Amino acid sequence: MKKRLGPSDRLYPMPAVLVCGGTIEDADACAVAWCGICATNPPRIAIALRGSRHTLERIRTSGTLTVNTVRADDVAVLDYFGITPGKDIDKFAASGWTLEPSVVVEAPRIAECPYQLECRVTHEIELGSHVLLIAEVVESHAEEAVLDETGEKCDVGTLDPLVYIAGSREYRRLGEKLADAYSIGRSVGREG
Repeated sequence: MKKRLGPSDRLYPMPAVLVCGGTIEDADACAVAWCGICATNPPRIAIALRGSRHTLERIRTSGTLTVNTVRADDVAVLDYFGITPGKDIDKFAASGWTLEPSVVVEAPRIAECPYQLECRVTHEIELGSHVLLIAEVVESHAEEAVLDETGEKCDVGTLDPLVYIAGSREYRRLGEKLADAYSIGRSVGREG
C-alpha cells in the first residue's frame, strides 16, 4: 500500500550543480538542485532559484549563466556555495576556487568543475517562492579526462557528479550502470 504524502517539492534524485552569474570581475555562484534539461533543439535548461539569491541578481546583469558540474569529492565546496550568502562574502576567495572566462557568454565558468554549460537566459517566470529561468545552452565544456572513448560524451563514472536527495537533505554519488537506455525496454512484453 502506498501512503499519500500530499503536494511535494521532492523528486529523487536531483542534480547538484553550481550556477554562476555575473562577470569575471563580479561573479557569484550558488548550489542548485532544481534544474534540468527541458528542450533539445535548441538545447535549453530550466533552473529554479529563490528570488532573494545574490546569484540571481548577477545573472540578471548580463542575462547569462553557467552551470558547473562538481565532482563528488568536492561536496563540501558545493555545499559551502549553497549555504553562504554571496552579498557580503566573496565565495571564490574564501573557497580557493577560481573563475575562468566563458567563450560565448559573459558569465564565467568555475575552473575546478570538469563539465560546464554556457547559457543565455531566454525566459524568466515568477513562481511564488522561486524564479524559473529558462536558458539556451550555447556552449559546453568537458575536461578530456571525463570524456568517453569517443571523446564526444562524458563518462558519468569518471565525471562522478553529485546528486541531492531532498527531504533527507543529503548528497550522494551515482551508482552502477544497470542497462543501456533505449534498448533494455525491448525485452519487456516479449514471450520466451
